[in-house]
Amino acid sequence: MSSVVNAQDIKKVIVFHGRRVPFNSQKIMDLSYQNLKNVPTLISNSEIEILILDNNNIEKLPAWIGNLKNLKVLSVRNNNLIEFNSKISFCENLEQLYLSGNKYLSDLPSMSFCEKLELIDVVDTSINEVPGWVELLDSLYCFKYSEK
Repeated sequence: MSSVVNAQDIKKVIVFHGRRVPFNSQKIMDLSYQNLKNVPTLISNSEIEILILDNNNIEKLPAWIGNLKNLKVLSVRNNNLIEFNSKISFCENLEQLYLSGNKYLSDLPSMSFCEKLELIDVVDTSINEVPGWVELLDSLYCFKYSEK
């Protein structure tokens, strides 16, 4: 079974769905490589568990991102993020956060309310030390960053 996704009429992306259903109950939205400058409101569906926005031109995340109460994985790798919206801390089920490759990103707001957060990846950003609030996260096992 194949499906065609056409975002912003840039180019068609064809996805082949294999015989095995990944992540049985998880709801995934992958908008990688779509040349997006803004996060489309169509993903404001609170049922989404995995949101992948890699390799676009996104500069900031919208405030409604905090309404994604079921979000477990957020990947915004290789974009143009300048700041990271503090509303993400309302995503109480967030487990993994991937922000690597956002060279202009220099700060992360406190995410101490994300009690399930296990992994934060900020490699190849302007964040080159562990923020103080990270040490307060009991569930965190990995904070990946690059030195100066």
